[in-house]
Amino acid sequence: IDLHVTEHVFKGRSDDTHTTFEPHYGLRDWLEVGAFLQSAGPNGEHYEFAGAKVRLEARVPHRYWGERIGLAVNGELSIVPSQFEPAVYGSEIRPIVELRSGGLFAAVNPILATDLAGDLAGHPQFEPCAKVSFYVAPWVAFGVEGYGAFGPLDDLGSENVERAFAVVDLRGRAWDLNIGGGVNHGSEDHPVLKLILGIHP
Repeated sequence: IDLHVTEHVFKGRSDDTHTTFEPHYGLRDWLEVGAFLQSAGPNGEHYEFAGAKVRLEARVPHRYWGERIGLAVNGELSIVPSQFEPAVYGSEIRPIVELRSGGLFAAVNPILATDLAGDLAGHPQFEPCAKVSFYVAPWVAFGVEGYGAFGPLDDLGSENVERAFAVVDLRGRAWDLNIGGGVNHGSEDHPVLKLILGIHP
């Protein structure tokens, strides 16, 4: 059982403070189920419920290229109040490709997010993300993360939002910590600070 506490960005509301609790449980060595329980403090006011998601992740049990390459797929269903996500109901398919070689870690997630209600219901939207980091010691790594949103596959380029983060990853025996700061292109969002704390009992 793992628990993550993380900052979460909603469309058009990244100037607020967001907190997400993410418990997840391994059903098998290659399969886990999890949930996102989200809250937000708009403009520094009191926190309010900001939606929930359930997810299922399956990993290929073995790795490739001398144990360097790992493959997985993550699926999500979500319900988020309309003030944070106008469509309210959504889903996501996240293929995951990761590389681990010495101190190098890299991952690519070509995400397809599909609204289940609203104007874009049934139109998969391309929202890729990627990460590259290098462990300078077994417990600390420095890296960069990138997140994009480019609109529906049948109207690709109708949206062009990009976020880039500089990050530091720290890890201990029963915890890990990701801290980063990011800037935006293509949106009116303010710069974003994020912190992800993972606890592994």
